[in-house]
Amino acid sequence: MSVALLLVTHQNIGNNMLMTTRAILNDELNNSACVEVPMDADIDNIKHQVASTLKELSTDEGVLFLTDSYGSTPCNIAHEFLAGKNRSLVSGLNLPMLIRVMNYRSLPLAELNKVAIDGGQHGITSIKS
Repeated sequence: MSVALLLVTHQNIGNNMLMTTRAILNDELNNSACVEVPMDADIDNIKHQVASTLKELSTDEGVLFLTDSYGSTPCNIAHEFLAGKNRSLVSGLNLPMLIRVMNYRSLPLAELNKVAIDGGQHGITSIKS
């Protein structure tokens, strides 16, 4: 199996990124899911959704949470699910990060965490004319 992947993002970000990644990689992206947080969300309801989604994933190899913005509500909610478990959180989600993570899903959680950061950072570049 692979590390479970759970995106916790603002509304209309995570599911669209997963859909785009599925299309690019032509892969079903098994053992991955997304919980999106509307601006007017009931935080307790979102926490319940995250807990419920985690129960649907195979988490034996750990869970990598990806969030779109550090310090945001989605990031803070995901952070609450880390304590005492084989889980990790990377914030600053971008498409290159997600594609890189999906290409290296067989890595252990600690290595996959580094791959996510590397993929995200290397996906940001300045292009000159």
